[in-house]
Amino acid sequence: TMAARKTQQEIEKTFKKVSEGIQTFEGIYEKIRQATNPTQRDKLEDHLKREIKKLQRFRDQIKSWAAGNEVKDKAPLIEQRKAIEVVRLSFLAWSLHRVIASLKGRQANTVGSAWNNSKPSKKR
Repeated sequence: TMAARKTQQEIEKTFKKVSEGIQTFEGIYEKIRQATNPTQRDKLEDHLKREIKKLQRFRDQIKSWAAGNEVKDKAPLIEQRKAIEVVRLSFLAWSLHRVIASLKGRQANTVGSAWNNSKPSKKR
């Protein structure tokens, strides 16, 4: 039917955007890993967050197609959703790593020094 063909075209267009989005995300992520300038890193992080939000919108659209009856073969939809989830998980892991690193940095400046001074020495 005409509606099914239109949906299929929309799906293909979305898949293309997902693929481009994942490539963009990975490119930005790589630049962040190499960035030494904090201002540059902050800009890249904002770009990364925008890209993940875009991918999440595509994921929501894909989920709604997968939940509906218009598309018979749901395997490609599920595959695309999983690809987005993998990127999303790597983003979450990276975010968590950043939070832990900043907490460790803060701890080293405050609690860390007190902690190190209060540890019993091993010389006995």
